[in-house]
Amino acid sequence: MNSITLAKFCIFELKFVRRMSPQPINFRRGESIPSLSSIKLKSESGSSFPTTPMKLYLTSAYRTHSCLDSLRNYAELSSSVNHSVCTEPAEADAIVFIENTQFDDLLFKTLLKHPLVEQYKDNVFMYNEVDRPWDALPGLYCCMTTNNFNPNRHRAFAYLHTPNPYIGSIHKQEIEKRWLYSFVGSMSHSSRRPIMQLRDDRGYVQDTSDFNVWNSHATELEIRGQSYANILAASQFVLCPRGIGSSSIRLFETMQAGRVPVIISDDWVPPSETDWSFAIKIEERRISSIPGFLKVLQEESPERGLAARKAWEDNYAPETLFNTLGDLLDSLLASDAHKRRTNHGSNLQKWLATGELLTRAAAQRLRG
Repeated sequence: MNSITLAKFCIFELKFVRRMSPQPINFRRGESIPSLSSIKLKSESGSSFPTTPMKLYLTSAYRTHSCLDSLRNYAELSSSVNHSVCTEPAEADAIVFIENTQFDDLLFKTLLKHPLVEQYKDNVFMYNEVDRPWDALPGLYCCMTTNNFNPNRHRAFAYLHTPNPYIGSIHKQEIEKRWLYSFVGSMSHSSRRPIMQLRDDRGYVQDTSDFNVWNSHATELEIRGQSYANILAASQFVLCPRGIGSSSIRLFETMQAGRVPVIISDDWVPPSETDWSFAIKIEERRISSIPGFLKVLQEESPERGLAARKAWEDNYAPETLFNTLGDLLDSLLASDAHKRRTNHGSNLQKWLATGELLTRAAAQRLRG
């Protein structure tokens, strides 16, 4: 990479920092460019509030609720005493509906008609991991995009669990990092296609579009999961492009493994509780330049990887995730109640998002 290209890359990184940080960073020609590792990125997705102990009533409007089961387990494992689970909604500071994608009720009609939603209007929230979400209730959203994000109603959040069991032990292993970068995934978004065109001897990319994770035998799932984990473990940087949603489970798997995520998602809203300076953020239009960028930064990968793992342990590990969720709900409760009740423009967002999800679900069933 020549000096002009490197300068352009660094200026791009600083533009990202300027957009994400409450304190703008001014860059002028001739000035030295600070290392990203020395810059603490802050998100616009929420302010820092002093947290108070909260009682949370956790529930779901649906019979199938694997996310709710996971969060209840995390509450039992929580290393913090800041927040607790209560058994009666009347005792709760916040009532939280923990919801998966409901393909039989994409409009969340059952949720919105739930008696608790009507009875406790100012204290009801939801966890929503829908890939193309709309503003159903105030709460924590994995994939709410920058255009639709409302800081009075939303907090960006992580997925409640990473399903690949082979990721958990990677950070303890001494593994030769054969790959400068890697990506293993399907072509679920147009931004992923240029990744398949990357050519570098130390890069590994694999298109898994022929694999349907929802309709596969347990043996194949095990083989695929182990292979994915092996490639991730042998990588310095892991490309984390957006999929159908603006976020991805891969980002949090990468942090859990102690590797450096390369975030490729122009519409992603970073969770505010994390200092994201360990990560690399690349605009979707600049994907072709990734190999050159990462070669310049590869000496920083061990330090960045350790910081990524530390951020995961502090905020998203089984022992800490429940407390993180409680802190974010506390910050929403501290916001203006009138503004929190107002969700402008959600109807159009709702119909656009659910229409696309229905189309994708139908196509997935046809693939069988």
